[in-house]
This record gives sequence, C-alpha cells and structure tokens, in this order.
Amino acid sequence: MNIFRILSSNDGSINEPNVSSFLAYLLDPNEDHGISSLLLQELLNDIKEINNEFLSKIQYNNRIADLSKYSGYSINIIPELSVNLEKKGKKKRRDIDIIIEIIDNKTNEIIYSICLENKITDSSIIKDDSQLEDELKGLENYYSESNFTPEIYIIYLTPMPSNASSNSFEKLEYEKKYHLFWDNHENSIFNKLIKIFDKERDGLIDPINNQSSYLIKSFLSFIQTNFKSYIEERKEKLEKKNYGKPVIDLLKDFSKTLNSSEEYTIDYIRNKFSEYVLNLSGIELHNSTRNAHISLSIVNEKNRGHYNVKRPDDERKNIFRFSNNSRKKIKLYNPKIDTEISIYYKGEDGIECIKSKEITYANSLYN
Repeated sequence: MNIFRILSSNDGSINEPNVSSFLAYLLDPNEDHGISSLLLQELLNDIKEINNEFLSKIQYNNRIADLSKYSGYSINIIPELSVNLEKKGKKKRRDIDIIIEIIDNKTNEIIYSICLENKITDSSIIKDDSQLEDELKGLENYYSESNFTPEIYIIYLTPMPSNASSNSFEKLEYEKKYHLFWDNHENSIFNKLIKIFDKERDGLIDPINNQSSYLIKSFLSFIQTNFKSYIEERKEKLEKKNYGKPVIDLLKDFSKTLNSSEEYTIDYIRNKFSEYVLNLSGIELHNSTRNAHISLSIVNEKNRGHYNVKRPDDERKNIFRFSNNSRKKIKLYNPKIDTEISIYYKGEDGIECIKSKEITYANSLYN
C-alpha cells in the first residue's frame, strides 16, 4: 500500500503544494521523520560544490556542518511564503513554495535564506515567465523590512533534466542558484534519499524508525511513477495488456497516418481509429474508451480536464484541435502553427486553459 498514490487516486491528485509540504517536512530537522538534517545537508553540500565560498559560515572540514536540532544552528522552515514586489509600477505577489532559514544560535542572526521553488511537472513552467527573478526580488524586499540581511540562495526543483526547466533556470541571472531534480539525475531528491537509506544499511547513521522508513519509501515510489496514482497506472497496464499499448499511444500512432492539412469529422476519426486498433491487436476497442480518448486528445475541448488531462504541455495527449466553432471537425494540432489555440487541462483550481504559444515544450516532437 502506498499512501501517496492512494490519496492521488479518483478525483484526487496530490498537487505541487501537497508535495512541497511533505518535502518541507523531510527538510526540517525538528520533525519526527527520523532522518534529522541529513536531506537538508545533502542539498546544501551540492550548493557548496558549485563554489566553496558559498555557505562558508556553516562549513566544517570542507563539508556542511551538522544542522540537527542539537547543533549550534536552528532551522526555520516556512512553507508557502508570500512576498511582494513592484513591477512596471504595479504591486505583485509571489508565493514561494519553501523557505529554509538557517539561524546562528550564538547571535540569533538569520545567516542564510534558501528559496526553494518546486515543480512536479514541466507544464507549470511558463515560457518567458519571471517567477524565479520575482521570488528573489520579493525575498529581498521581505528581509529589507526586518533587521536581518541573510545571504539568499535559490533552489529550482524540477522533475528531471529538460529544455524547459533548463531554460527557465538559466534565465535567472544570479550566481547563488542551484538546479535540483526529483529523479533521473545524480543530483535528485530520489538519489539523496536512497543515499540516506544506504548509510543506514551500512551502519553509518542511526536507524530510521519503521513508520518513517515506510513513509519515505512510499514517497520514493511515488516519485518514480512521476507522481501517478494507482488508478492511472493500473489503467495503462490493462490497456497495454489488451491492445499492446495504452490507448492514448495507439491514438498518437494512428494520428501519424493522417494528413496534417486536412479536416476530419469526429465520426470519421472514431470509425477509422476503431479499425486501426482492431487490425493491430485483433481486439475491438470499446466505443466509450475510444470516444473518451479522442475527446481528451482535442486540445481546445473544454471538457478534456474531466478525463484527467493535468498538463497543458502533454505532447502524448495533445493530438487534435477543433478546426472551427461547430466542434464537429478536427485537424492535427501543431504547436508551431496553432499558437493562438487555447489548451484546456485540469489545474489546481478546476478546468483551466492557456494559449499554445505560452507553453514551453520540453522535448517537442515538432522540432
């Protein structure tokens, strides 16, 4: 049983704020998770490796010092901190996912403030957005209103290496920054947690209690599924067993047999897709399954969010678009051409849409 994947099933989805909250819990050495300050120290050591001058006040023997609750430092974790800035003459607010304040207990001074911006999908990375720049400026404003002037660092946490996340990270012209990943990279949360368990196995750290060990291992599994629920994964496995591939992948393959310049009625696509699957697998595709997948693959179909389309940049599912207002004919969707098309998806606040031109495609199939 994996509590994270169960909670993300049905309508549900464990969203970025939920994941950020659990990460904040793991980074806080004052909490009862059993890994003390180990994960936090792993992240900060990576920052130190960028430049040995970074975080120099908390280094010992060329490593980040012990930051547990019994050390000479206090750690203050602030989730969802709202900061304000002025941009183009207008006041603007940004919400920072996690703030990590490191306090010297001898002076009670906040010596470092680490801003962590979390993305669990590349879909929330908006092209040419100034989020990291705004958060840095907002955090500087936040501390200017207090008596503290901590050294500020930016951690950008994204799913895995991609053009989208790299472009967004590099756009921030600031030296004290670090690009961290959830998985598929040496510098990933997944690898750092595995490293902690390896140290426990080898007797290099105190044992982690069973309850915490189970919870963190469940979280590791959730990371590896790209934060998918049990229902999503079971559905894909069943479709693969029945038809050789998940139905959405079959629909993507089928779309490659179509002419990019032609319009097609939805009934025509339904009939031809059914024939395609039958010829390929020898099994007749259920009409309800077929119709649902065609609906969710039409980017400007307002109801596609009800079919669990959670990302506007999901190239796997962004296949067709309505060619006119009658919504009876569709064409193949091409993000390079269809820049003004609204793409609908299920966001945190319900059904949302975004213009095609605003999406940064990580590894575009259309390049």
